[in-house]
Amino acid sequence: MESARCVICRDMARCTACGMAVSGFHHVGVRKPGLSGSSVMHYSKECGHRVDIPVAVTGASQLSPPAVYHGGPVWKDGYRWFNIFWGSFWQSNSWVARIGKAVKDIESDPSYSGELRQYGVGMGKLAGDYIVGTNPTSSVSAGDIGKEIQLLIRSASIPDLGTEGAYNIFLPPGVSATLSGDRSCSVFCDYHDTVDGNHGPFFTCEPYPCQSGCNQCNSDPFDTLTQGLSEEMVELKTDMNPGTGWVIGNEEICDYCDQHFECNRITTGEYVNAWYDNSSGSCWTP
Repeated sequence: MESARCVICRDMARCTACGMAVSGFHHVGVRKPGLSGSSVMHYSKECGHRVDIPVAVTGASQLSPPAVYHGGPVWKDGYRWFNIFWGSFWQSNSWVARIGKAVKDIESDPSYSGELRQYGVGMGKLAGDYIVGTNPTSSVSAGDIGKEIQLLIRSASIPDLGTEGAYNIFLPPGVSATLSGDRSCSVFCDYHDTVDGNHGPFFTCEPYPCQSGCNQCNSDPFDTLTQGLSEEMVELKTDMNPGTGWVIGNEEICDYCDQHFECNRITTGEYVNAWYDNSSGSCWTP
């Protein structure tokens, strides 16, 4: 995975967890439980620890829009999504078709995704899905996901989207996603990432919905999943290599609205997380 500097971490010289000198970071866009401050997380290249960015640097105390573009890749018209369901749990599971419909609906909604054109972001389509027959281990890291995507591409099990699309990775119940020492349903809910910076492959990671937290609108785990999925899709599209695209300080455009969370649905019924609308100076509403 590419390790680099962004405008937020460019002056960070040492890991805040262990004190080791650092030369670069792995950036991951995460959604955190509840209203605890979703953001771009920074993991040290040398020691792997998550580095705490000072509030004075992030601007999080003011949360002052507008979003600012930093030159990284964003989604263009015609780009493709491909869903990967990891494990035997997904075989003959009705959620596979429902999730496919949700991805199509979220991507094609003229208000929700269409209005992202203000960020120079296009609209794509769903290219298909694939169920990985082997089960993942009890915890899956971003590196594990990257290796699995590359293995599936080499075996021609999934299409090679290159830099013109992204993969949605869905994990079964009982499997945690991990980022260094951080674990899903504890430190974060879901995230989006890239295997090799601007070169991709780009992906979202959706663990099976947590039993609590994660801005739930009701007790239906499928609705909780589409909320998280919508956020990661939007943030991947506007910030494909986390921290290099459209951000508000150290936050991506849905992160700001997570802290002002309201339950919203698109016209086809799926629950979604709002994103910051630069043109109106407020969070998206249907």
